[in-house]
Amino acid sequence: MTTTDPEYSVDQEIAHFFGATSATRSACDSYAKEHLGGDVIPVAVQGVCSYTVYAGPNGQSIVQFRLKSLELRMDTAELARTIYGQFASQVTFRGQIGEDVEGKEPLYIYIMSRIEGSPLDVDQAYRGSLKCRYEEELGLLLTSLPDRFHPLIQKTLKSLPAIISLPMVLLHKDFGVCNIMVDESSCNLVGVIDWAEAEIAPFGLNLHSHQRLISKIHIKNGWSRYDDYNALEEVFWNAFSRETRGLDSETARTIRSARILGTLLSCGFTSRLANMPKTIPIGNDESGTYKMRDLDGLLINPATRFTDLA
Repeated sequence: MTTTDPEYSVDQEIAHFFGATSATRSACDSYAKEHLGGDVIPVAVQGVCSYTVYAGPNGQSIVQFRLKSLELRMDTAELARTIYGQFASQVTFRGQIGEDVEGKEPLYIYIMSRIEGSPLDVDQAYRGSLKCRYEEELGLLLTSLPDRFHPLIQKTLKSLPAIISLPMVLLHKDFGVCNIMVDESSCNLVGVIDWAEAEIAPFGLNLHSHQRLISKIHIKNGWSRYDDYNALEEVFWNAFSRETRGLDSETARTIRSARILGTLLSCGFTSRLANMPKTIPIGNDESGTYKMRDLDGLLINPATRFTDLA
């Protein structure tokens, strides 16, 4: 959900969130004010499992109140900081607010810095387990998604050995425009936030997120490209090739296959949040309709699908 969505209301989103917790918004705001000072300002776009505010002098700190059932994995946050340095927030756990009561959850409190790396050796057993999981999930999509997706799913299944052989990275699972911080004057990257659902996976699985930077999404009408889409796409891949000191054509093809795999796994299933029912292929409900819109827009529609699928 982006701030340009006409139907999005941050106050409604916050009110909906506090309906699931025993803590109150005022108690959370008071905590942030008491412990960090400064003005307490909600971030413009809230997550579905947390309430997040800026606080401290000049709003340089972030306080996030997360549902207890969706606590941040501190080991993952620390790994992100270790690998990505200043591009990942420093996270501190500060305890709980609210009580465990029937039908309501307390909140865990995290203080983060408002907004370099090291390689990670991943053993073959882990790669093998990922391959089995991806095979199983693609098999589910093959029996649940419409026929128009079947050739792509079958091709992706054949590409899995190559995809699994790509470098393993700490993969941000919600690399959307709301989680990418930029300097307003220079437009340079300042940092990336919200590593809650990150996992170690093959490079490229989240590259479909790049499309949200060079395209528009209408909540009803789906995807459309900016006028300079082709130029922006070319700039991206040329810069990527330059920064990686050149890519052989086979590796480039495999990375693009990983992007398709990531799109299918991200958009083809229901929510993967830990406190939600077991994920299943999308259906005909409202959430499924929006995800099908993304699948069609990125993989099928000739006017908006990945250029390598043309």
